[in-house]
Amino acid sequence: MPEVKVNGVRIHYEERGSGTAMVWAHGLCGTWQAWENVMNFFKGRYRVIAYDARGHGSSAKPEKPEAYSQDIMVEDMHGLLDALDIKKAIVGGHSMGANVALNCALKYPQRCIGLIPVGIGSGSSDREWWRKWWGKLADIAEQEGMAAFLEEMKKLPAWGVAFTNPEMAKQITATVLANSPKAIAPVVRGVQQKRPSIFDLAPKLEKLSVATLVVMSEGDAPVVECSRFMTAHIPKAKLAVIPAKSHWTFDEALEPFLKAVDQFVSGLKQGR
Repeated sequence: MPEVKVNGVRIHYEERGSGTAMVWAHGLCGTWQAWENVMNFFKGRYRVIAYDARGHGSSAKPEKPEAYSQDIMVEDMHGLLDALDIKKAIVGGHSMGANVALNCALKYPQRCIGLIPVGIGSGSSDREWWRKWWGKLADIAEQEGMAAFLEEMKKLPAWGVAFTNPEMAKQITATVLANSPKAIAPVVRGVQQKRPSIFDLAPKLEKLSVATLVVMSEGDAPVVECSRFMTAHIPKAKLAVIPAKSHWTFDEALEPFLKAVDQFVSGLKQGR
């Protein structure tokens, strides 16, 4: 099982192919396997890497609250590049991982060939509601376990609609329930609840020089609002709206997703 020690913790990763590096971060309660289809599609042309975030999958799961913040997860991604001797990479991620990839590009633009945030939802017009809701979710995970946590998450429309698809429902349920509530609770409190809103990042977004493809499902509110805001403020950003309803854009509409990403990264290789 490939792993490296990064930023003080053990990080599990998987790798396919060779060439220009492409690194993917998963969302809350996910694992590297979220990107398996993407890895298999690009492995003939790229060195594609996906990893388990701290607190998830086969990576280390520290239970101390201070072990989790978005800044720490950004350093994990940056440290993984160093550990794997990657000078520059296309960095991408989904949901929580999209925020990590974005903030990695903001802090280390010289290491990023391109940026692909998928389903980025850091903030909404009702930021205080989200803070309280994340706090509630952390309490549920801690006090009632991951099954109750999942039921609460399903109340979000873009989560709930995924469960109308039996295959997606089976996959998401198995992935979420495999998590440790003792790790997920501090992840939610330290990362999700405390991370800066996209709207607070406007001055930094306007200075970001990295070519960016913002990807969203057309029905994934409030991701729609955040994604359009990002696209409007990053100088070299393009928006790909995928015909999907759920938060799992790349599972629900894999072919349109791969086509949009392929066009973007091919443009990067050709210098467009």
